[in-house]
Amino acid sequence: MSHFMKSSKAPWFIPMALSLFLAACGPATEFYRNVDTSVAGHDFAAAIADVRAHQGDYGEKATVLYKLDLGLLYHYAGQPDSSNRWFFAAEKEIDDLYTKSVSLAAASMLLNDNVLPYEGEDVEKVLINAFLALNYVEKGEPDEALVEARKVDEKLRVYAKEYDGKNTYKEDAFIRYLMGVLYESRGEINDAYISYKKAYETYAVYTKDYGTRAPSFLLDDLVRTATLMAFDDDAEHFRSLGGKPFGREHGDDGSVIVLAYAGKGPIKQEYRPTVSIPDEKGVIHTFQVALPKFVPRSKPGRSYVIEVAAGDSTRLRQVRTEVVEDVNAIAAKTLEDRMTLVYLKSGGRALLKFLASEKAKSTISKKNDDVLTNLLGSLAVDIAVGATEKADVRAWRTLPAEFQMARVNIPAGSYAVRIASTDGAVRREEKVVVRKGKTTFVIVDDVR
Repeated sequence: MSHFMKSSKAPWFIPMALSLFLAACGPATEFYRNVDTSVAGHDFAAAIADVRAHQGDYGEKATVLYKLDLGLLYHYAGQPDSSNRWFFAAEKEIDDLYTKSVSLAAASMLLNDNVLPYEGEDVEKVLINAFLALNYVEKGEPDEALVEARKVDEKLRVYAKEYDGKNTYKEDAFIRYLMGVLYESRGEINDAYISYKKAYETYAVYTKDYGTRAPSFLLDDLVRTATLMAFDDDAEHFRSLGGKPFGREHGDDGSVIVLAYAGKGPIKQEYRPTVSIPDEKGVIHTFQVALPKFVPRSKPGRSYVIEVAAGDSTRLRQVRTEVVEDVNAIAAKTLEDRMTLVYLKSGGRALLKFLASEKAKSTISKKNDDVLTNLLGSLAVDIAVGATEKADVRAWRTLPAEFQMARVNIPAGSYAVRIASTDGAVRREEKVVVRKGKTTFVIVDDVR
C-alpha cells in the first residue's frame, strides 16, 4: 500500500510533458493535400476556400504563412489586387516581427523555434516582392513593379549583414532580369543593360551554387541593349559568347515572355544529427538535436515548348523554356547557410535541457526513496524533454519548384502563343498583342 501511495506522486509529470509537447508543436498541415490537388487542377477558388476554412490550423505563430498562401493563390487565380493585399499584409507582419521578443527568444531556447512567430526564410521574403512585381506587370503598372523589384536589393543587403557576408544568396538573378525587362519597356536602355549584365554575372554564381545557368536569350538581350547604347565592345563581347546580332531591321520589335511556374515547391522535414558540446567543466555531452531541411517534391526535367504564330497560323518561332530560378535549390542552400546558427542554438538548447533534466531527476530521487516513483518520474522528465525537441518545419508550401522562362523577340503585331508541356499535361493558347519596344507577359501556372 505504501508503494502505491508514493508512486501516485508521479502522474503530475505527465500533464507537464503533455503541455510542453503541445507548446512545442507546429501548425497542422493535413489540409494542404486538398490545396495541392486544387492548385494542380487549376481550381484556385477551391484552394483559396480551403485555406480560408483552415485559418486556425496555421496557428497563432504562423499567420504570415496564411497571408502568403492567400497572396500566392490569388496571384495564380489572376486576381492581382487581392493578391497584393495579402502580400502587403504578410510583408508588414514580417517587418513587425524583425525585432523579436526577448521572452519568445528565451522560450525558444527552452522549447524550440516553433514557439516563435514564423517570419519566413530569406528566399520566401524575396519572392514576395517578385510576385508583387509580377502582379503590377499584369495590372500594366511597370513603375510600381520596379519599386517592388528594387526592394529585393535592400532585403538581400540586410540578410548578408546578418551572415557577415558569408551567405550564398546575396543576389537574385531572376529579379535582376525582370528589372532589365521593366527598364527596357520604359525605354531606359542604359538601366536595362546594367540590370541584364548584373543578372548575367549573378547567373555565374547560380551555376556554381544552384546548377542554374544563364538563359540563352539573356545574351541576346545584352547584345541588343549594348548595341542600342553604342557600347560596341560590349556588344561584340556578348556576340562572341553566342548572342544574336541586333540591327536596324529589328527596330520595330517587341517581345513575348512566357513565364512558367513549374512543380510543387519544397517542404521542410526534420532530421536528427548528433552534436557534442563541452560543459564548463570540460565534460563532453553528446546529444541528438532536431533540425529542419528542405526536401523537393517535384522532379526536375519538365519544360514547355512555346510556339508563336501570326494571324494566318504560320509558325514564326518555336522555343523551349529554361529554368531562371530554382526555388528548390535556393531554399535548400539558404537554409544550409542558416544552419550554422541553428545548429549552435539547437546544441545549446539540448545541453540546457540535459542539465535541467538531470537536475529534475536528482530532485525526484532526493525526495523519494521508492524505485518505481523515481523510475516513473525520470521517464516523465525524459518524455517531456524529448517532446519539446522539435524542428521548425514551417514553410511556404504553395510556392512553385521552379520559375521557367522563354523570350521571343518579334515585330509588333497580333499573335497566338501556343504552350505545351513536355509531359503532355499542359496545352493552351493565348492571344497576345506585341507593341514596339514593349514586352508582353504570358504566365503559365503548372504547380503540380
